[in-house]
Amino acid sequence: MSMPHRIRTVYRKELTDILRDHRTLIAMIVVPIVLYPLLMLGSIQAVSFQAEALDKESLLIGTVGKVQQKQLAQLIDEDAQYLRRPNLRNPESNAGADKGNPESIQTPAGTGENASRPQPRPLSDSRLAITETEEDLRLAIQEREVHVGVIFKSDPTIVDKTATIPVEILTDLEEVRSRSAHYRLSAMFKRVGERRRDRALQELDLPLTLVKPFTAEVVDLSSPPSILGQVLPLILILMTITGAIYPAIDLTAGERERGTLESLMACPVPVIDLIVGKFLVVTTVAVMGAALNLASVSATVYFGGFDKVLAESGGAVPFGTMLLILVSLVPFAVLMSAIMIAVCSYARTFKEAQNYVTPVILAVLIPGGIAALPAARAEGLMLVMPVGNMVLLTRDLLLGSHVPMTQLGLALFSTTLYAGAAVAIAAGIFGKESVVFADSGSLSGMFRREYIKPRTSPPVSMSLFYIAILFPAWFFVQSALAPADLAEGAAGLLKGTAAVMPILFIVVPIVLLAYWKIDIPASLGLSLPPIRYQVAAIIIGVTAWVPATEISMLQAQLFGLPADVVEQSRLILETLERMPLSQAVFFTAVVPAVSEEILFRGFLLSGLRGGMKRGAAILTCGVIFGVFHFLIFKFITTTILGIVLAYLVWQSRSIIPAVLAHLLHNGLATYRGLHPESFSFITGPPTDEPGHLPQLVIIIGLAVFVLGLMCAGWSRGSTHDGLSSADAPGSADSSGSAAG
Repeated sequence: MSMPHRIRTVYRKELTDILRDHRTLIAMIVVPIVLYPLLMLGSIQAVSFQAEALDKESLLIGTVGKVQQKQLAQLIDEDAQYLRRPNLRNPESNAGADKGNPESIQTPAGTGENASRPQPRPLSDSRLAITETEEDLRLAIQEREVHVGVIFKSDPTIVDKTATIPVEILTDLEEVRSRSAHYRLSAMFKRVGERRRDRALQELDLPLTLVKPFTAEVVDLSSPPSILGQVLPLILILMTITGAIYPAIDLTAGERERGTLESLMACPVPVIDLIVGKFLVVTTVAVMGAALNLASVSATVYFGGFDKVLAESGGAVPFGTMLLILVSLVPFAVLMSAIMIAVCSYARTFKEAQNYVTPVILAVLIPGGIAALPAARAEGLMLVMPVGNMVLLTRDLLLGSHVPMTQLGLALFSTTLYAGAAVAIAAGIFGKESVVFADSGSLSGMFRREYIKPRTSPPVSMSLFYIAILFPAWFFVQSALAPADLAEGAAGLLKGTAAVMPILFIVVPIVLLAYWKIDIPASLGLSLPPIRYQVAAIIIGVTAWVPATEISMLQAQLFGLPADVVEQSRLILETLERMPLSQAVFFTAVVPAVSEEILFRGFLLSGLRGGMKRGAAILTCGVIFGVFHFLIFKFITTTILGIVLAYLVWQSRSIIPAVLAHLLHNGLATYRGLHPESFSFITGPPTDEPGHLPQLVIIIGLAVFVLGLMCAGWSRGSTHDGLSSADAPGSADSSGSAAG
């Protein structure tokens, strides 16, 4: 029986058992169908009722002394009389108003863009409270005994038409009633002030344009906020997690409690097949739950008539993006399914697994809650923050906002990377005897160094886990090092990157390997390879700039090149020109070549070697290397280079050829940028605009480049393209590392 067939058998059996359980059906079907109508109806009605109730509530306004209370009461009464005028409620009737009467002058409250808005309620029904001092009034507001306070900073009884009376409004914006009172009171002072200004101009026979030469109308083109974007993203994320909880518990702790897990592990089926089958079941249930949640949202909005309500308020229901949202939730469902399986694998009973899951949900709520804040934006570190990036992405898609492909790709890839690391960790945990036959001693022994067995290469779970953690960390480091003005701070960026990269890319992986008793030289590939691989590395490193240049040119012609990227490259190149050549090559070639090869083609590829076949491991390593550069226009070039270097390391079993090829490629690129005239005998005279290389150069360069690949591919006396039979994936050692 082949591996795919075994996985399908486990998958069908476990999925059938899960779907027969009424608790799964309730969590997947009943909860979404009932939850979202209640959520939508309850939220919209609650917001509407709250706004209406706040508007009808009598405000308690505090003042200092009876004199200020009397003056405030006069202002409130004056504003109330004006708001009750019939011609204000019907702005069209003002067209024939007497222009000589100051009271007939239209004000912004009843004209222009405000004519179609609901008229403000007067404050005549408000209650006025008196305190003896300003400190007493402030204390009353802080203790929320008074909604809002008004302090006239000058004597309001002195009538001076040339003086402005400063007014201080005290409020507590954290309290909803105080905030509402603040807005209504501020609007009242504005209306009274505008009317008095208009009357003064009328008495002096001066036009209103003297103090108001412009009438500005704001046209808001942003996506209007709605209940969809404010509430549903975090709910969808939580419901996707909820869909993965029960099947993950049932397929791990549930089977251990029923006594079937040990017998299942004793079956003649590889552990990796069992964990993949179970993992796919949990992921399927989670994705099905996400799909049902989205379908319930769409049906509730459409059949409940909320689409019309949102359309009238300027919003819209982006039904066309629901499928894209579902696709975006798939890697997140994979991530949470793997985390749930890994966590629940340690539990011995169903109840214990539920206790383990609770901290996970709380940990998920932290970044999700941060992303749900109104000021949060899908940019910077938030694009790679687990959970938070999916909340922001879902929110923007639900609001119908434009999501650039760069942001979409970075959020989805980072989540996919985290999911891959979680799957590898779950597979490693599920296959350990100390977890299957769990007891407190064996579980604690998993992390005690004296009980760790030495090995020659890191497990795939360790490699992917560290890469997943490093991805957002390196993104944050690059953002922190980036200067506000690149023209002045490019040198600092290069020096800072050169200082931090060896720590995160070399020192930390070596510390991990040392603690887990992993052979550092063997896992990082530090041995000297045969001479043919060194020759292949030199050929590839010297000629790689030819295909890289042509790929970049074709990409620029097809998709264009962002102006800011061109400007950044120019500024960095100018900074390098001011440095000695040796220093420039050190920053752009030596440090990246050594650091990136040790991390990606040493630490990462060594872990992937034990859990994947050659093609999958090389492709995965290349894609991760490409995305780590955080520039989408360089993704194709860097990914291809990463694949070539990974192939070179896989064949030679050493990172030294890759370091050599990487160093030559980056060094030649830097030298060519600083001294383009040195390549004029190959590329022709340098020009201001980049162009394609001469055809003869392309043909010869590609031919020599392919020759280097062929030289690396020729390996005599091996069974798997550079691997001995003992090291080939699928051997006893390899399968053991995959399980671990």
